[in-house]
Amino acid sequence: MTTASTTDLSAIIRQAPAVLPSLTCRETLRVLFQHPESKCIVVRSSSNEPVGLIMCERFFLKATGRMGMDRFYHEPVSQLMNRKPLVADISTSAELLWAEAMQRPEPMRNDCIIVTDQGRIAGILHPAELLH
Repeated sequence: MTTASTTDLSAIIRQAPAVLPSLTCRETLRVLFQHPESKCIVVRSSSNEPVGLIMCERFFLKATGRMGMDRFYHEPVSQLMNRKPLVADISTSAELLWAEAMQRPEPMRNDCIIVTDQGRIAGILHPAELLH
């Protein structure tokens, strides 16, 4: 397998919906339904810095689980976000990013990677997009 060149990182990132950590899970579900193509939602600060990540499939499964729906709906999304997602600067080499992504625990290896530019969210990418 070969990985994308370092100059390709900016070319392969895509936009993802972003929400503030104070949004309720119900409001975040609405965002999820407004962006059915997105695999993740970035949780961001008011200055557009990443503070967490919601993988849509996992989030939806929790939302439709047996946990009290009323309780779930009113919780802030910060309670369910991944507080330590993989975040990389846009200048990071694809090879290094791939290696970091594969060092994550097995259930998180396919989680989206948040890409930043000068600390602000530039977009996301999926680990598989680092390969061609």
